[in-house]
Amino acid sequence: MPADTQWAVTRLQPTLVQHFNTLIKDDKLAHAYLFSGTQESGTTALAQWVALRLFCSNIQNDQPCGQCPHCRQVLSGNHPDFLKIVPTGATIKVDDIRYLRQEMTRTGLEQSRRIFEIDQADLLTPGAANSLLKFIAEPPGPVLIILVSEQKQRLLPTLLSRVQVIDFPPVSAAQVADKLTEEGLSPELAPLFSALGTSVTTARELATDKNLTPLIETAWQWLTAVGRGDWQAFILVQTRIMPLVKDRPTQNLFLDILITALQDILMAQYAPALPGHFPQQRTQCTAVAQALPPAVMTAAVSDALAAQRRLQGNVGFQGLLERLTAQILSSLT
Repeated sequence: MPADTQWAVTRLQPTLVQHFNTLIKDDKLAHAYLFSGTQESGTTALAQWVALRLFCSNIQNDQPCGQCPHCRQVLSGNHPDFLKIVPTGATIKVDDIRYLRQEMTRTGLEQSRRIFEIDQADLLTPGAANSLLKFIAEPPGPVLIILVSEQKQRLLPTLLSRVQVIDFPPVSAAQVADKLTEEGLSPELAPLFSALGTSVTTARELATDKNLTPLIETAWQWLTAVGRGDWQAFILVQTRIMPLVKDRPTQNLFLDILITALQDILMAQYAPALPGHFPQQRTQCTAVAQALPPAVMTAAVSDALAAQRRLQGNVGFQGLLERLTAQILSSLT
C-alpha cells in the first residue's frame, strides 16, 4: 500500500471502510450514495478507496494492493471506469451532467461496473440536479454514483431522497479551536466553523478574513431587529447586509451564518443550558429566543433553508433576504 495521504481514510473512518468492504464482499452496494462531510473528514478519500477496492486485481486482507495496474490508474486519476465531475466554475451545469449521462450508457472498458463521483454536488444547478435525478432513479446499467458535498442541505430534497446519505463525522470544534490557537487566531470562532462542517484549512482562511466579523455582527443585528418585530430589518438588508455580500460565495456564507444563528435561537428556547455557536452573541441569542415563539423560529429555520436552496438557482440574494424578512415579521402579526 503506497504512502499516500489518501490511505489515511483507513485511519480516519475505519468504521465506514469496514462497512463498505462488507457491502462490496456481499455484493450489496447501493447504486447511489451521498458522502456528506469535509474533505478532511475523508469523503473523497473513501470514494477513491471504494474504487480501488472494486477494481483492484490483487486484494490483500480485504484491502486494495495499491500496486496493480488498476490501482495505479485509480490513484493517478486515469482509470476509464472511474470518472469524476468537478465544478468548472461557480456551478455544475446541465452540460456537465449531460456528459455524465452519455458516459453512464457506455459499457465499462475494463470492469463490469462503472463509478461516477460528483464532487461539490451542492453546486449542482436545479436543472443539472433534476437531470441527474432521472438517472439515479433509473440507472442505465451497473453503475455506482457517489455524490460528495460539504453542504448537503443545499441539495434538492428530491435528490437527497434517492441516495443513501453517509454522514462523515466533522472535524470537532475542539480540533479546530486547538489548531486556531496554535496559529494565534481566535478559538471563539471554532464552534461556528464546526457547525458549518468547515475544514481546518477553510477555518484558517475564514478566521483571517476581515469580512467575517462584520458578517456575523450584521446577521445578529438583523436577527435582533426581527426579534423586536421591527420592520426596519428591511432597511438593514439594503444598507448593512448587501454592501457586505457582493459575490455568491459570501452570500452563501452569510446564509450559513444566519441559519446557524436561527438554529441556535431555536435551541435556546428548548435547551437554554446548551452552548451555542456564537459565544460573543449569547446575550442577543437569549433576547431573541425569549421574544419569538418557538413555532415562529421553527418556520424561520425552514424558510431560511428554502432561501438557501433558491440561491443556488441564481435568484437575487436581496430579494430572497427581503422575502425571508417579510415571512418572519408577518408571522408575528
